Amino acid sequence: MLSTKTNIAYASGAVPNGIKVDMFTFFLLFFYANVVGLEPGLAGSAIAIALLVDAFTDPLIGSISDRTRSSMGRRHPYLFFSFFPIVIGYSFLFAPRPDWNLSQGELFIWMIFFAVLTRVGMTFFDVPHRALGGEITKDYDERTYLFSIRELFGWLAGLFNAFLGYFIFFASTPEYPKGQLNPEAWAPFGYTGASIMGLMILISALATLRQGKSLPVWSGAITLRMIFKEMRIALLNRSFVIFFFGCLGLSIAWGLGNTLTLYVNTYFWQLSATQITLYLPMYAFSAICAFALAPRLVKQFEKKYIILITMLVTGIFYPLPLVLGYFGLTPPKGTYELVFFLWIFILIGITCNIIGNMIRDSMLADIADEVELQSGKRQEGILFAMLGFMAKVNTGLGTAIAGLVLSLINFTDTTPTDEQVFSLILTQGGLVPFLLLIPIVIFSLYSLSREQHNKIREQLQSN
Repeated sequence: MLSTKTNIAYASGAVPNGIKVDMFTFFLLFFYANVVGLEPGLAGSAIAIALLVDAFTDPLIGSISDRTRSSMGRRHPYLFFSFFPIVIGYSFLFAPRPDWNLSQGELFIWMIFFAVLTRVGMTFFDVPHRALGGEITKDYDERTYLFSIRELFGWLAGLFNAFLGYFIFFASTPEYPKGQLNPEAWAPFGYTGASIMGLMILISALATLRQGKSLPVWSGAITLRMIFKEMRIALLNRSFVIFFFGCLGLSIAWGLGNTLTLYVNTYFWQLSATQITLYLPMYAFSAICAFALAPRLVKQFEKKYIILITMLVTGIFYPLPLVLGYFGLTPPKGTYELVFFLWIFILIGITCNIIGNMIRDSMLADIADEVELQSGKRQEGILFAMLGFMAKVNTGLGTAIAGLVLSLINFTDTTPTDEQVFSLILTQGGLVPFLLLIPIVIFSLYSLSREQHNKIREQLQSN
């Protein structure tokens, strides 16, 4: 059994990616398109290009970390190295201002370069860190708890980052009633996030160093031919293929929906930054509820069925407030009564969403055991690299599609027309729930159960 100290030390490593995901999902496109003036289609393209880089770097770093031999273990050298590209890239990504008078091409290059630097830096940290969690415990239920507390820390970090933005940096002023449109606020917001991320990288890496050193060392030859052969075994595992494409569909749907959330809150619900801040306590409460429920649910039900039910419930509750708002069945827009009304949908939808995230992480650790039985090698790095890539698809491809949608409806002004707002909520409330049907169908094919996993562990221990 892992100690409470070990669980917390490991889970604290979710904070950097929690902040990055929050910023890239909810703020990045809005900042470049609506604050510094980059055309939304170009901003979405920049994010898509960064995602293409991730498609190569994520599995590469995962595979390399699996095979690394060092005095710090095979994961920790990359955790410490990641400090520099993450802090530098993230700080400069949110530095541009309208009065810099950069051209569209210059802004586009700036966004690509520092988005790629930040994302690659996060690959060096998050992929080995997730893999570490799959190695330090082999127990079916304890893994769920470990990844649940990691997901909780990640969500709370993202919510804290959002709190800093809406409540402190984007506070309403006479000049900017919607403080998120204030260009002066974004650079300090970025510097603060970079500082917190850098600090937590060092804390988690140092606090888990002893566990990292004690893990088994990669055995056998390390040749390019063997690397590709072993990667092929891992990536063509049936359970993993189903898991991968299910997560891919889910990430595209959520990436699109999450990116448009700030637009919907600002232009459809007509909420100020201070009012949007009031979402955060309910998000935090939802994360805590999910943390309390996920490990208990796994003891009673198969992970597959929990995933399917949480996605179905989320898909039903996600569009409901937009439908009610369109027909005038909600409290008046721009009011605090509306915020409290929306709390109901946040509690149900977000709790189900987070439960799903927690359980999917532990499912991948189970798949790693199945891959070890087939290949004779522990390959958490390459498998969790693909999970990390899915998280970036959430903030990358989904954001790129959102940028394309905004460009198609010509949503480039701070005072959009009623037709543009309608197109916005049609995408958010119609297309996103429809896209959720795809991962529901795919995950229904998943078959790695608790009983099968127990048999796999018995075979591995007998070898």
